Amino acid sequence: MTYRKVFTFWLPLALAWLLMSTESAWIQSVISRKPDAETQLAAYGLMFSLSVLIETPIIMLLATSNALSRDRQSFRLLWRFMIGINCFITAIALLMAFTPLLDFYLGNLLNIPPHIIEATRPGMKIMVLWGAFIGYRRFHQGLIIRFGNTRYVGYGTLIRVLVSGSVAIVLGAITHIAGAEIGALALILAVVAEAAYTYRVSRPDVQRLLETPRPASRSPLSYSQAARFHLPLAATSLITMLVNPAIERGLASMPDAVQSLAAWPVILSIIWFMRSGGMAYQEVVISLNDNEQKHRLLRNFTLRLSASLSLIMLLFASTPLIQLYLGVILGVPPELQSLVILGAQTAFLLPLLTTLHSYFRALLMLSNRTAAIYQAITLGFVLTAIIVWGGIALGLHGILAASLGLTLGQSFELAYLYLSYRRGKAALRLHWQSAIAPT
Repeated sequence: MTYRKVFTFWLPLALAWLLMSTESAWIQSVISRKPDAETQLAAYGLMFSLSVLIETPIIMLLATSNALSRDRQSFRLLWRFMIGINCFITAIALLMAFTPLLDFYLGNLLNIPPHIIEATRPGMKIMVLWGAFIGYRRFHQGLIIRFGNTRYVGYGTLIRVLVSGSVAIVLGAITHIAGAEIGALALILAVVAEAAYTYRVSRPDVQRLLETPRPASRSPLSYSQAARFHLPLAATSLITMLVNPAIERGLASMPDAVQSLAAWPVILSIIWFMRSGGMAYQEVVISLNDNEQKHRLLRNFTLRLSASLSLIMLLFASTPLIQLYLGVILGVPPELQSLVILGAQTAFLLPLLTTLHSYFRALLMLSNRTAAIYQAITLGFVLTAIIVWGGIALGLHGILAASLGLTLGQSFELAYLYLSYRRGKAALRLHWQSAIAPT
């Protein structure tokens, strides 16, 4: 294995994440040009973050199917496991969209202004099945990656972004639908299209698994084993996504609450764009790290990639490029642009931290020590919330406190992941000895 081969494996996954990160930018550019832009941007951000929070149990299905689908028996069990989780999150989405639970969550817990809650509600109703389609798609993407067909993940994401962007632009141009509702329609139609494509291209890989009998030397996969592997990862995703509601609660207490809540989704979209290459890296390490020589090569690649991504974000946030992006491309109202720039500049280390997180999380997964990932996320979340709320109480602007809290919380999480990996290196060597190449 060479650096070039690692780069070639990583690039389609990175492009897929990169394309996904442009999805919100497309939609935000449409919403910014519609009436009542500040309220609708805030409502879209709340709708999106809540929908992502609801779908957290299925986000890591990609890693679970990649790591555990080895034969006919394990595939069929994991298929049923995926269906069960999808039904669960759909029930939560229905309750949130059609009962007073939304008012309790946004109003009582997050202290969001009532007019923004009402602007959020229609989008939540449109997004009820969003998480289930994502769960189906991520399960099959794990199989695609396991068999080395990473380019199909990128193609699927391209379809998704083209559909969401086209729907948003057309609806924004020819209808009077509110901005947040346009965003919801664009998101749900796009994920349906991507799920359909992923189903089609994963058929050969599914067939290979169905034709692979379980070796007599390998114990059958059980639901308890699948749950022990997946649930810590799901809990990790849940804690990660709880960070944003905690930040939104802090921003809602600011004197300029509407402006801060409107600027924050734009900041998050920039951060996500810059972190996308790092978020894609976890699957690279899971798939390729099967001996010590490859381990050393991946470690060196990780250091170079993480530094490069943060340097790119720093250059973007500190030059006129960001003003061009916000003003010309997104059409963000002028009164919000200074808040977005402040947040982006403060968070420039997040791409580096994200890449290192992906690296050490993958090593812990290969060592079958996923509980350490959950513990790290929990500690990082607590520290982030303390810094955000404490910073606002001490007089920091909410956007500055939010970006600083994310950076310091992620730094603490990284330190815990590293120490956990160092304590369990022997388990990784056992994985190398028992590694079985996909057939």
